[in-house]
Amino acid sequence: MLKKTITIKDLQRHIKAVDFAPDNIHEVVLKLFEEVGELSVEMRKAHEHGATESIKQSIKYELYDVLHYVTYIANIYGIDLEDAIIEKDRINAERYHEKRGGKHD
Repeated sequence: MLKKTITIKDLQRHIKAVDFAPDNIHEVVLKLFEEVGELSVEMRKAHEHGATESIKQSIKYELYDVLHYVTYIANIYGIDLEDAIIEKDRINAERYHEKRGGKHD
């Protein structure tokens, strides 16, 4: 079971321990799409009816489900999500500053 303060590496280890079947990549991708769809439904409800506590709770759980399957896919391919986040954030920052004509620190 996860504790209150976790790292992305902790999450990757946890998901790999409880839910990992590399041969099921096709099903995992379909499940990710399904969860994104469920998140979209809840977000639409929030937009149309207001973000009630019940809807926000549903959004929270759907966000975790999406994160779960993204992490599962990273585990299948041996991708360290912490490294991916840092690298891609740097790339995006450079692209953003290039488009704006600014310099990246």
